[in-house]
Amino acid sequence: MNRPKEGLRPFALSAIAAASIVLGGCSSAPKPPDAVFDERNKAAELAKMGDGFMTKGQYAQALQYYEDALKSGSSVDDLEGVAASHASMGKAYFAAGETEAAETEYRSSLDYARMAGSNGARAIALAGLGEIAYAAGAKDDALASFEEAVASASKAESIATERVAKAEADRALAVALNDAAVAKAGLGRVPEAIADLKRAEAMNLEAKRWTEVGANRYALASVLSGEGKTAEALAETLGALDADKRAENARAIPADLAAAGTLCSKAGKDAEAWDYWRRSFDSAMAADDAASVRRALKALVGLAPGLKEDSEGKRYAALLEKLDRAEGKTKAPVSP
Repeated sequence: MNRPKEGLRPFALSAIAAASIVLGGCSSAPKPPDAVFDERNKAAELAKMGDGFMTKGQYAQALQYYEDALKSGSSVDDLEGVAASHASMGKAYFAAGETEAAETEYRSSLDYARMAGSNGARAIALAGLGEIAYAAGAKDDALASFEEAVASASKAESIATERVAKAEADRALAVALNDAAVAKAGLGRVPEAIADLKRAEAMNLEAKRWTEVGANRYALASVLSGEGKTAEALAETLGALDADKRAENARAIPADLAAAGTLCSKAGKDAEAWDYWRRSFDSAMAADDAASVRRALKALVGLAPGLKEDSEGKRYAALLEKLDRAEGKTKAPVSP
């Protein structure tokens, strides 16, 4: 779940900068209503741009846009927007492997969600804190956060009247359901996990949230594989691949293809596994995803002898050796 660090820094105002805001930036003239809406719209656009960088795995760039969105929201005291920006920053930090900074941002998001009286924003913050707890091995604590997030998002959805607010609450509920399902599966509550994942998938399908659909299907494939249901798991994995391709989610596609390769081998279909691993290697190279490149190379080298792919096997082995030599000197995969 975590991503390699990219030298991110916690968002903070220096004492000098803070003082200049207090002493030199005051104005008695309130912003007109149109200006307030302009700032909110600006924050929303900045957040979307940040989301785009998140999809590409460019977390430092994403963080910068989320910080700018936070500044826009703060300038007009948009509490719900500020909560969303802190949650987005938490997401970026967590993806980059900076857990402490991520937790700080999610707790700030929870504070602003409380001030805003927003159940939807509260659900997102709780889900983020739950992910951190789950990654730390505190599965019971994580599930408690996720279930609280589900309750908050359900309440937000039930009382929302505007179309946009309802859509945001629906998305928050789907996220919380997905995360709760992963925690339940980890605690052996498999039937509940499958039911939650299918519910989240149906919600995301209706809203055409393809990245989220991919995540739901990938998680479901993992649960089914753990239950020994290889054929069903493979079908869900290929469904996740289809959704991620629709979303052009370049960071998820290598993992989808790798999972398909693993499941094919598990089913005794090594020739099909070879094809999926080759595609995983190609997509990981294009995405500069060194960890996925390494994983694909190892799988291909292992499969080559049984499939009599001697020349290709040697080529992949040479690339793996080259990557091993380069390890610690560069994060980027090595070109053939």
